[in-house]
Amino acid sequence: MQKFCLSALISTACVLILSAVALMGQEIRATVSVDFAPGFNINEQDNFASFRQELQAYLNTQSFTGKEMKSEADKILWKDEPVNINVTITLLGGTQTSYYNASLLIIGKRTLYGTKKQSVTVQFLDVKLKFPYQRGASFGYQPLRFDDLLSVLDYYSLLCIGFDMDSFYPLSGTPYFQKAQQILQMGSTTESQYVKMSEDNGWRDATNDPGRITRTSIVSELLDARFGELRTLASAYYLNGLDFLGDKPDEAKATIDELLTKFADFKDKLPNRSALFQLFFDSKFRELAELFRGYKSEKVWDKLKYNDPSRTIIYEDTRTGRK
Repeated sequence: MQKFCLSALISTACVLILSAVALMGQEIRATVSVDFAPGFNINEQDNFASFRQELQAYLNTQSFTGKEMKSEADKILWKDEPVNINVTITLLGGTQTSYYNASLLIIGKRTLYGTKKQSVTVQFLDVKLKFPYQRGASFGYQPLRFDDLLSVLDYYSLLCIGFDMDSFYPLSGTPYFQKAQQILQMGSTTESQYVKMSEDNGWRDATNDPGRITRTSIVSELLDARFGELRTLASAYYLNGLDFLGDKPDEAKATIDELLTKFADFKDKLPNRSALFQLFFDSKFRELAELFRGYKSEKVWDKLKYNDPSRTIIYEDTRTGRK
């Protein structure tokens, strides 16, 4: 395990982690949007007139962690710092039985220490959302019962909370990843009236493709002790890097530059591609490219391209100022 500047980590995160651990009051501040893919049956669109509002209300009023407020101090600590997520559901198609296919884009964000700037903690794109829906449906949180739509939202909400927690203190998101794993296990063993066990409903990873980002591979790596070092590197990216951008930008960038070397070292030790490693750079590549625009050391671009080779053109265009 790599060692980091713990004094800086603790001084930066102390107050924030206390508020996050409490997880009181509104846990998530969700902004939901609903789109229709070209060709979606226009006659079906009326069915979704209240869908966005129903989902947003559901996400913003649940206690996904099972915590309860214990004191007025806890309420104050948590009230102003819920986990911010943006949710976009794109309806792709439907049937006469009010059963729909959709894609889900969910982005978690958190505010950088001492600033009003927000950084993406994690970004998921799931194209295997399949669910029944009737206008005016009642959405209620039932963590022990599987639901084709709500269980997917619960799963990703818990992941967003866990990634947010990890960004304040190393490995502190584990309890929420474990809750997400419980939903994964329900989804992989439950046969709904709409999706048969023989179908790929997103909960059963039937492919033998190491590094492919799926609901299964994400949780599997998050809870694998071998990836604890990667999660700790991601925590240091915030606590020893981004959170110092406001006060000490040059030092913060130098620290992240050093961390990219450690990311590369971790990558070299992997026997196969890693979904979690790729997920980090999928979520951070725009931020990293802009962060190092005009940076004094050219070597940082080699590190970015080594860690995230699929975006070599983006990094090179940013380095040369073409974009």
